[in-house]
Amino acid sequence: MKLIISSLMLCVAATTVVSANECGLNSVCVPITDCPLIRDNFNLIKRKPYCNLDRPGANVCCTKSSQNYTQPKYVDFRVVRECRSYDSLPRLQNRLGEGCNYTSNFVGRVEAEGKEFPFMALIYGKSGDVPSKICTGTLISKKFVLTAAHCKSVTNPPLTFVRLGELDYVTNADDALVQDIEIKNIIPHPQYYRTPLTFYHDIALIELTKEAIFNDYVRPACLSLEDGNDYQEFLAAGWGYPPSTPTTHLHKVKLDRLDDNVCFAKVVRDNLEEGINNRTHICTIPSTGNIGSCHGDNGGALLINSPEFPCQFSVVGVYSIRHEACGNKDHPSVYARINLYIDWIQRIVWD
Repeated sequence: MKLIISSLMLCVAATTVVSANECGLNSVCVPITDCPLIRDNFNLIKRKPYCNLDRPGANVCCTKSSQNYTQPKYVDFRVVRECRSYDSLPRLQNRLGEGCNYTSNFVGRVEAEGKEFPFMALIYGKSGDVPSKICTGTLISKKFVLTAAHCKSVTNPPLTFVRLGELDYVTNADDALVQDIEIKNIIPHPQYYRTPLTFYHDIALIELTKEAIFNDYVRPACLSLEDGNDYQEFLAAGWGYPPSTPTTHLHKVKLDRLDDNVCFAKVVRDNLEEGINNRTHICTIPSTGNIGSCHGDNGGALLINSPEFPCQFSVVGVYSIRHEACGNKDHPSVYARINLYIDWIQRIVWD
């Protein structure tokens, strides 16, 4: 499936100038004549994504795959309409002066900033009176969080509440505004199953007992109708960490898509029972450094900058499988693709 940017869906914000290496994920600084998406809709775009003013001519940050887009088929999908409504929420100003709180110019796995990922959710279980951090999730509406089905495991304490708006979960001195909401229901995908080391159709929806309150610290992410194969770069975030450097702070990391065949060769077949399913799985390795998604990030989102709404993130995958404490160049992290489950998600969350 492939979405496109409709002229009516363009992000509204102040004129912005960035350097070439500050263009977002999967975008590149090119002459405006080489970017039909922006060139043909220039008068409708209030946020002019100029870059590299020291080069001759007008240069803009252009989505790499945008030249292949055609008229959208899915503009009436509920997830698209919901994303459009999220885009109308009050917008933050980031340190570049842009109308969205997103920066892409970083290397390795680093600490996230306050309000940078307002859709991130910590999922807690409780054994007795002691809460335990179990998984990461993604707020996708006022009452539903998306996560991995394996988070509801017989070896984990029963999942009891979700924390939204968090940054560092052991301090109150961080840039956070927390909402703790009890869990009403956990709905794994009906086709979810696991082998001893592998999960298939590994997604679940968590229904909250009350609606989240949207603000600068808490707001939902969009869901992508694309399979992610047209993208090479992704972003992920979570509260996982390498064993050598434990932390309680939310971290972010840039990831590269790994070719399915290369992924299959890197992951030992015996450890995967039935192997990688390139229809339902998407593999990633760290873009820089050698630390990708880690234990504790489980259930978190694989993200792209939404091509329809440049100030929004879209979820293309849910973190499912790891074979080391953290994914690295030799041990890919495996995500469940979201686009295959959109109908199921829509029926539960919005219908």
